[in-house]
Amino acid sequence: MKVKDLLEEYSGHFHTITQDQTVEQALKLMSGYNVSALVVMTDGTSQGIFTERDLVRCHIIFSDKNMNEILIKDVMTSKLIVAEPEDTVEDAMGMMIKAKIRHLPVVFEGQIKGMLSLEDLVKKHVSVLNKELHYLKDYISDLQDAAHD
Repeated sequence: MKVKDLLEEYSGHFHTITQDQTVEQALKLMSGYNVSALVVMTDGTSQGIFTERDLVRCHIIFSDKNMNEILIKDVMTSKLIVAEPEDTVEDAMGMMIKAKIRHLPVVFEGQIKGMLSLEDLVKKHVSVLNKELHYLKDYISDLQDAAHD
């Protein structure tokens, strides 16, 4: 299965924030949308990502500041690891595991078209494995039935 298929299935929605907004604003957005990552955008171009892990790092680095004083640009992850629509789901999972990340923007022609989470990929992988397991159980049952005839 390709990443583009999974994006269609899970809708691939993502939410954004600008790098000049504050961590407090990011937390309100993340809580409101019930997401754990925001794509950081400037003039329609992605600049990075702000995730729960960035929040933890922010709390450690800026322990003496309030969240409404810390700008996203000072704590975001600017190096994005991305997938392309034609990548396989297995390749996307491999990228995420290797990089130890839980959010993977999907980029097509330089623009982010969606976001996949590790949870999305695991759910799909488990679903495929369950279908395969069901097929194998049916196959074994058919073999046992044929042996008894």
